[in-house]
Amino acid sequence: MKYFPVAASALLSAIALVAGSWAGTAALTVVVCAICVILALGWPQLMGVTARRSLSSVILLAGIVAALGAAIVNEVESLFFWSSVALAFGVMAVFVIQVLRGTGRPHRLESTLGASAGVVISTTAAGWVAGLRYPAELVGLADGEDALGVLAVPGLALFEDWALLDVTGAGGELSVVGLAGISLAVSVLMACLPVRDAVALPLVLLGGFAGSLSTALLWGELTLLFSGLLGLVAGALIAAMRRFLIIQGAPAATLSAMAVGAAPIAGMGALVYFTERLLFV
Repeated sequence: MKYFPVAASALLSAIALVAGSWAGTAALTVVVCAICVILALGWPQLMGVTARRSLSSVILLAGIVAALGAAIVNEVESLFFWSSVALAFGVMAVFVIQVLRGTGRPHRLESTLGASAGVVISTTAAGWVAGLRYPAELVGLADGEDALGVLAVPGLALFEDWALLDVTGAGGELSVVGLAGISLAVSVLMACLPVRDAVALPLVLLGGFAGSLSTALLWGELTLLFSGLLGLVAGALIAAMRRFLIIQGAPAATLSAMAVGAAPIAGMGALVYFTERLLFV
């Protein structure tokens, strides 16, 4: 029962991201901002830092600026620009707050490192919005032009013409963000199984891989190579978090536990975006 807030936060965050990806950029941006709120409220408490209100505000503002920036830019090269800006100014603000606290304050180093880590996680969550917009929304397709040609990704070359091994389309089809969210949700469910680590960790990896691959097959919108890779990344992330929680134990405070659950989901955003940038050609 002590792990319930962690699992519930992770699962609900993943499901909300899937729903947001179907609803569009504005809805997904709201979902990402809501995840940043959870992180901002629980992360300073989790890290045991002082000056929690001010540091929570920095974590929240950095995440919101990064998400809004990814939602409104008009160039592909700028999708992660505001994440970098928010990260830089967020970490700078953390140091300024520590200076303003004056000398002789306890746990100054722990507060600085913990709050900076929170800023990093909240700003990388903007990758979900950037991943949804890249590249279909920003390539400037002419009327009647086929978006599938823009979104071709390396796959199983001999079978690339098969419908089941096609690529994402624009508007209504399964997006990479939706696929990643489904993979994370399946991985979280597998991580909740009450079995020992030697069995659970391979199951989590297999769950993420199978969830991603089967979803791509059902929709027929993504290459199997890309889908399988994304599923393995999602499974590995959740498996690592499960192992960490088993070793360290779940946080006692509810907000802290929710922040722990939301953190890997938020961090996956950057992996989704940069995986797209690497594999889409």
